[in-house]
Amino acid sequence: MELLIFLVSRRDQLVTRKEIVDRLWGRDLFLESETNLNNIVRKVRTALHDDADQPRYIETVVGKGYRFVGPVRLIDAAVVRNEPVMGDGISSGAKFADACSLAIAPPVFRGRDTDDGGLCLGIADGLVTRLGNLQRVSVLPASAVLQIDPNRPASEIAASLGVRFVVHGVVEIVKGRVQLVVEMYDASLRTRILTRKVHFAADRLSDTTDDIANEIANKLRRPLRLQEEQNTRRHSKDPLAYAEFIQGYRQSSSGDPLLLEEATRHLTNAVARDPEFALAHAILSYTCAAKHFEFDPSRTWLEKAEFHCERALELSPNLAEAHVAKAFLLWGPSKNFQHLEAIGELKRALALQKNLPHAYNRLGTILAHLGLLDQARSMYERGSAFDPKQQVSHSIVQVYLWGGDYDLAKSEIQRWRRENPANKYAIYFAPQPQMQLGELAEAQPLLTEALELMPDEPMIVSLQGVMHALRGEPKAAMQCMNRACANPKSFGHAHHAYYQIACILSILQQMDKAFEWLERTVETGFACWPLFQRDPWLKKLRSDPRFELLVSSLQAKYGPELLV
Repeated sequence: MELLIFLVSRRDQLVTRKEIVDRLWGRDLFLESETNLNNIVRKVRTALHDDADQPRYIETVVGKGYRFVGPVRLIDAAVVRNEPVMGDGISSGAKFADACSLAIAPPVFRGRDTDDGGLCLGIADGLVTRLGNLQRVSVLPASAVLQIDPNRPASEIAASLGVRFVVHGVVEIVKGRVQLVVEMYDASLRTRILTRKVHFAADRLSDTTDDIANEIANKLRRPLRLQEEQNTRRHSKDPLAYAEFIQGYRQSSSGDPLLLEEATRHLTNAVARDPEFALAHAILSYTCAAKHFEFDPSRTWLEKAEFHCERALELSPNLAEAHVAKAFLLWGPSKNFQHLEAIGELKRALALQKNLPHAYNRLGTILAHLGLLDQARSMYERGSAFDPKQQVSHSIVQVYLWGGDYDLAKSEIQRWRRENPANKYAIYFAPQPQMQLGELAEAQPLLTEALELMPDEPMIVSLQGVMHALRGEPKAAMQCMNRACANPKSFGHAHHAYYQIACILSILQQMDKAFEWLERTVETGFACWPLFQRDPWLKKLRSDPRFELLVSSLQAKYGPELLV
């Protein structure tokens, strides 16, 4: 349809083949343009009942292009579409983010057994890993496809994940060997562009996925990184170990404390069955670190995280996920928030494998805490390319709020709460734009709701203290401050409670104590100096000479060159 519209818009004019290719696919080609253009022209002629030898509508100019020669009568110009339209009437721009996006769906397992031992997800993860560094191609990570139904048509998978290309297939066990049929679907052309059928032994999974990845890369006309540069120890030859890993992997990013515990149980079983399963060690480390940072400050989780991170790196020094796990450990209270070291690990992880949304989002969060708000925003936005919905992480609200973009902050918080009403960070941030703007009446219901949902959370309690201080209620403000200090529950985020205590004391004009708490805020991981400079709650403290010295030192220490 797009070709027909283009030709009609240039009626009686020669439209070259190059112009058509640029219009339909852009200059960044993935496919053989000659064959595909011939097929599309043939389809248009078929739809119009036209004849190439005696054309009534589309005339071929041999060696150059085409010309529309049929009659044209304008009926209604009220609706103009600037994008190609898919079969269901939804514009292609709404269906896939760009011409360079690819998703690997786990193959469908067919046979008498209902459990494939993680084989299908292993195939998908292997392909994701091998293809993850293709130039100018956004390959969704394995975590993005864990929950999709692989039985759905490829066109529906492409639409739901917002990608152009989908690789999917079918797996069967035939006489003890794996039979795999793989297809690659192009949502723009609405056609299958690659089919491959292979047989292999289960212990040859890595070699097979490497061969298929090479074919996909060739189809996209992109060079594939050599296998020796990639990690080769991602999988286990023990099917039960791999099945346990997949169960834990599904739950490791849930953010739910109960599911995190369930994930650690499955992942622990995986490494117990196969102690050399590097990827399972890395994901187990990350899961334990998240449990320790978010929910339980006991050293048990920390020690587990450290052990399994070291084991993963020992087994596979170039495993990208192991470097992400190490960064999560370095940027935490147990390591006194080693910003620069954590950034270095995340940069190394992304150099090894670029399609790691956790790495981009953690980089965004670290940079925001250091006051590098533009760089943080860039990291969050880069990570959105590997999100199934092409959405920026909700954590970008930190950039908006600390940078004073309150309208954007409000909008992001509302979207966050619609999608995840119980998320403690969405609840925590909800009253802050209004409080920063002095709209205390509008902020109070949101703060009251936060206190009802998390009455003992130090971040919320200290925020209530700020509210009391703003209202001229010093006694109530100090009581909140004392309650916040008495509860270690907000272990990973204690620096936000410390910052709000500094704000309480600044509002109450207790300058020496306010500055001491601000210094403690910086020492424990929160050094967002642009916020310090513009936050109305610190207005009175900014007249203290020590404040300007602190900000100057932070500006000198954490400059934009951190990401060079």
